[in-house]
Amino acid sequence: MDRERSASGAGRAVPRLPETRHGRRQLGTGDGEAVLAVLVAEDQALQDEVARVAAAAGVDIPVAPGVPDALALAPDVLLLGSGHLRFRAEQRGLSGALAAAGSIPAGTGKPEIIVVGLSEDSTVWDLAAGSSAARVAVLPAAAGWLAGFLARRRSFSGGTVVGVLGGGGVGASTVACWLSANAAETGSSVLLLEGDAWGSGLEWALGAVDLEGIRWPDLEGVSGSLNPVQLAAGLPALAGFSLLGRGTGSPSVDEAVVGAVLDAARSAYQLTIVDLGRTAGAASLLRFCDQALMVVPGRTRGVLGAQALLPHLGPVPARVVVRGPLGNGLDEVLVAEALGFPLSGYLPFHRGAGREYGQVLTGAGRPRIRRASQRILATVLPAPVGMAS
Repeated sequence: MDRERSASGAGRAVPRLPETRHGRRQLGTGDGEAVLAVLVAEDQALQDEVARVAAAAGVDIPVAPGVPDALALAPDVLLLGSGHLRFRAEQRGLSGALAAAGSIPAGTGKPEIIVVGLSEDSTVWDLAAGSSAARVAVLPAAAGWLAGFLARRRSFSGGTVVGVLGGGGVGASTVACWLSANAAETGSSVLLLEGDAWGSGLEWALGAVDLEGIRWPDLEGVSGSLNPVQLAAGLPALAGFSLLGRGTGSPSVDEAVVGAVLDAARSAYQLTIVDLGRTAGAASLLRFCDQALMVVPGRTRGVLGAQALLPHLGPVPARVVVRGPLGNGLDEVLVAEALGFPLSGYLPFHRGAGREYGQVLTGAGRPRIRRASQRILATVLPAPVGMAS
């Protein structure tokens, strides 16, 4: 759980706003518009603190009398007052209501739950631990963090995580770097994440060994969730994208840490590319991805090597990226058909890519590779790169 502490946004007076049947609203959301967050709290002092946060974030936060009323508004975020959680019967009702959240109309999913409380409430953390909440905001200290979190959720619905998997020793890391650089070139916010525990190292390939910033070993022991803004601010950056490499620490990373990092990445970046390499741990990381790109050499031997990976892909939607040169009698369409997955694109051969320190991106700017990268990115993103809001 987050224990965010910030005095930003606290202590500023906010004018009283009109009441509705669901409670007081900030900034007046009209009927039929999407609701970002709903507060369930009876404590007037807590409602006032949340109203200040809402004003700072520029969002509308209605106050609902109970969890069912809140879920009926289909919010992305459910703010639960700590006082509300004291009622054991209400807490049991919360579990049941959340279990039924999938039946809410308009295709909404289960909301993210944040327990909110006041600094004088010494039981807020214990109460939160007994709920299904993943975050806690103690006000007014965490007002700045909560306002920033809600503002980000208002302006950006969540990024896409794409895993790049090597099939046949063709250089998945090189492809991951090329895609990251070309996505960033269009103005998208991009994170390249090293998931190949036994690879040669993205930092070496990118010439980023001496860049200051967070590496995987720095995140060991992280529990609960990460602040997306803090994560993004702490990562090294080059060629327009952020990088989370493994540094010189242990090659293995706890799955709970991976989950927390990717949750934060979805909020902070429009696109996160995970270099999965071709390792036994790739399958465990793949389950955190929305899409998978299987990079396959355009030769018979490469196709046979890629087929060995198929049982480990699981339910994640996968596409094939074919790397040149092509073998006799083969083209990219035939390679994809042999594997039984849609073709994402063809990347031409580039001699010497990634073999020397810091040289992996030398091919990314070549016109043929840039055009091919853009076509590949268009197949895995919900909107053209650079067009996300």
